[in-house]
Amino acid sequence: MEYVITFKNTNFAIKAEQILLADRLRVTVMPLPSQIKAGCGICLRINPEQIGSALKILKSNHIGETVIYLKRVDNNRTSFQEIVDSAILM
Repeated sequence: MEYVITFKNTNFAIKAEQILLADRLRVTVMPLPSQIKAGCGICLRINPEQIGSALKILKSNHIGETVIYLKRVDNNRTSFQEIVDSAILM
């Protein structure tokens, strides 16, 4: 299980990566999965232990208009569930 954070545009995605890496969080830039129809074409992958910290850091740095997805793999099938209320992760 891991989380995927999507952004309104590429500039926000790149800035978010820089900010989170500077705070020593482990994030990975990846192409936007085809199952997700929103976002700029790239997203950040982050593990569950760090999602709360990541969201707080992004908010404090005014990186807005993000959408969070929970990535699950069951029986070799990957699915993404949008997290409607990201406040529950913080």
